[in-house]
Amino acid sequence: MSKLAKLTSAIRKLGRSKSAVVASSSASALRADLRTVLVGKSRRRYLLRTDLVEHPLIRCLVDQSASECSEDGGALVVACEVVMFEHLLWMLENSESQLANYSMDELVEFYSY
Repeated sequence: MSKLAKLTSAIRKLGRSKSAVVASSSASALRADLRTVLVGKSRRRYLLRTDLVEHPLIRCLVDQSASECSEDGGALVVACEVVMFEHLLWMLENSESQLANYSMDELVEFYSY
């Protein structure tokens, strides 16, 4: 089983972090503390809390993606596979201390495409 397939399977078992991501059809989308983030080639839409958008790792991914993509109607664009982005959100919500074992460059390389 490939690394990506294993990761996808693990993420499905753990479930998506509900506190980090808000369904795009939710009325909460109008709240000022949420930002739209478009992820991957499919531009999957996520509404993230401002504190997550301002996390240094997510900021680095957005900045790196800016060279390939631009903001899309006020939404931030991240060049990252959707499943990897969901893994990142889960790590930030549940196990951020494990990310400290790696340099920012390693993490950006791991999560971006």
